[in-house]
Amino acid sequence: MNNLIPTIGLEVHTQVKSRSKIFCRCSAEPSENPNTNVCPVCMGLPGAMPSLNREIAKQAVKAALALNCTVNPVSGFARKNYFYPDLPKGYQITQFRYPIAERGYMILSSGKRIRIRRLHIEEDTGKMIHDIDEETLVDFNRAGIPLIEIVTEPDFESALEAVEYMTRIREILRYAGVSDANMEKGELRGEPNISVRMSAGDELGTKTEIKNLNSLRSIEKGINYEIERQSRIISEGGRVESQTMLFNEKRQEAVPMRKKESASEYRYFIEPDLPDLNLSADFIEEARSEIKELPEERRARLMKEHGVTREESEIITSDKKLADLFENSIGGISNRKRIVNFFIREIPALLNERNLEPDRLPFGANELKELFIEIDSEGVNLNAAQTVLKEMAEGGKRAGDIIEELNLRQTNDDSKAKDIVREALAENAKEVERYKNGEEKLFGVLVGFCMKKARGSVSPAVINRLLKEMLK
Repeated sequence: MNNLIPTIGLEVHTQVKSRSKIFCRCSAEPSENPNTNVCPVCMGLPGAMPSLNREIAKQAVKAALALNCTVNPVSGFARKNYFYPDLPKGYQITQFRYPIAERGYMILSSGKRIRIRRLHIEEDTGKMIHDIDEETLVDFNRAGIPLIEIVTEPDFESALEAVEYMTRIREILRYAGVSDANMEKGELRGEPNISVRMSAGDELGTKTEIKNLNSLRSIEKGINYEIERQSRIISEGGRVESQTMLFNEKRQEAVPMRKKESASEYRYFIEPDLPDLNLSADFIEEARSEIKELPEERRARLMKEHGVTREESEIITSDKKLADLFENSIGGISNRKRIVNFFIREIPALLNERNLEPDRLPFGANELKELFIEIDSEGVNLNAAQTVLKEMAEGGKRAGDIIEELNLRQTNDDSKAKDIVREALAENAKEVERYKNGEEKLFGVLVGFCMKKARGSVSPAVINRLLKEMLK
């Protein structure tokens, strides 16, 4: 079973940043009131005519250029016909034979090239709400929300490759300003197609598709589960069926949803109510000019300008807002290595703890820079700076005020430092006696007591020196 070779392709759907829907003027903003952001167009009422939102075409071109795709000057819309309660028209307006872009690629960290077959624009469906008084309700607020679908060739050979691709797609879309790509909000979804075969020379096996995976963890778990399931079936002499699957998070397994449809079953035909989409060279260049800097370009620049390592640049640039905060707060700082560590450890930990985006912190780059200047000038040590950062996160106080209020400023005054060490030794007389009786390993413990007492106001080097002098 372990010798079978997996082959994986990915279909990625992302919600496009836009104030209005793709074919009407209804708001694309989320609403807690069901069926309020709707009109005859997105509800598919007879006689209502769709009209393409120009901004969606530009956003799609930006995404295509950022993913190294060829933008087609002429593309067209089609109707994808199927019946489902959340599809009010009975069909979805999408692109089929003539997408807006195709033949792109992405390079993974291993150097492997993942080919992108096509990128097209389409409308989202409504949202079904189950298990309310044993009924199913439908909210059509999402019907007509603009989407981009990005389809790869079957170039992935593991779940980890697919996860890295999804991670980089999310970064690229955010940097290009195309989408917020928040997976937890359903703004970015991955649908892997998975098959296994006995050897690299064999034809591709029968594939299954797992629908609507909206977290990196689900993508990894879902792909690995399906590889194992198909491998087990083939190893036992069975035959894999072409199915559409759903991943059950609680049971950590993919379950069949329906027989996988073919393109012919959707009865695609040209959308009669929309003309072809014609893009001028000027329009494409206008979209290109709005892409300022992509993640890989920023990583290379941070490594060159700020001396960060490749690994550090990956962490800092993984979130554009975090990278902006970094660059806006380090001007004039000479010892940037210590500041980089804050962006690798302390600030991400603070963001995770409070479930915040970097631009939602109660302090900005200027306030953060004040703290970094204190670190750079050795006004505070790193332990004290961590305390200051946490206090700043509570809001309302600047770094300098917190340092003075908590008496965290490092001192060069030996008399003050000696008083702190003397008090710490007096409070821990038993450990001092044991040290003097030969338990030299307790020296580090005594250093810790003094550091705790000093609360960052005395450097570790000074404490070590004074302890050695005072314990003689």
